[in-house]
Order: sequence, then structure tokens, then C-alpha cells
Amino acid sequence: MRVILKWSALGIGVIFTVLQVVPPPVQPLAQSTASRAVPVHNIGGDEVAAILNRACKDCHSNDTAVPWYGQVAPISWMLARHVREGRKKLNFSTWDSRKHSANEMEEICDAVSNGSMPLRGYTMIHRDARLSKRDVDSICNWADAPLSQPYISQNVDTPVRTK
Repeated sequence: MRVILKWSALGIGVIFTVLQVVPPPVQPLAQSTASRAVPVHNIGGDEVAAILNRACKDCHSNDTAVPWYGQVAPISWMLARHVREGRKKLNFSTWDSRKHSANEMEEICDAVSNGSMPLRGYTMIHRDARLSKRDVDSICNWADAPLSQPYISQNVDTPVRTK
């Protein structure tokens, strides 16, 4: 029995080592060496930009900060897939390159309101990415603001959002 366990452990070790040479499907995860700030501050104001930088930019921008465990397969593959899907759905690095619909803005509000964003697995590791009620209200107030006007942060004590 000890021999079987020994050979099994050796086999798993060899497989794990071989997996490390297989690159994740998205390389590089961090596509930009420019400012790591999400450029939404032009639209969402400093408060919303700070929230997006803290909780959203790793998956929804080209400036993904890859932690040490993000270099280890198979975690690197899962991380690359999440980032690829996040960028495909919404990429704040290209935010200023097109107009945004009210529906798209409402989807952002819905995703943070119902707790589907940020992903639970992400917030388990990145506790600072958890959104407070105030964060959610700030994002939704920004999303609900008329698209023709720049967003001006509201006092949280007197929220604009009526949902």
C-alpha cells in the first residue's frame, strides 16, 4: 500500500510539474504597462473610479495584476479564462472609445446590486474588492445618471437612487 501511495504522489508531482510549462490561454494577462488606473474617472468621478479600480479592474481592464498563484497551473488557466470573459463583457481600458447605452449602464448596476460582481471567489481572496452598500449605491447612481451629463458624485446620506 505504501508503494502505491509513493508512486501516486510521484505521478501527481510529475503531472503538476509538466502542467507548469503549458501557458494559460491568455498571455499576457497584464496587457499594458501604462497607468494601472481605470480611465473611467472622466465619466464616473473620483469616487466611482476608486471603487472600479479596487474591485473591477483586475478582470475588466487590460491592467490585470497577476498574483503569484496566478502563475501556477491550473489556477493560471482559470484566472486567464475569467479575465478573458471579463474583458469581453466589459473592458474599462477601452471605455472612452465608444458610447454606452443606458441598458449597458444598468447591467453594471444590476451586477453589483445582485452580488454577481465581483465574483465570490475573487472577493474571498481579495477582501478589499468587496462592495459595501455605499459602493453599490455610488455605482448605481453613476449608472442611473443621464448619459449626456458628466456624473457628479452625490452625498451618500441623501442618495439619488430610488430602486
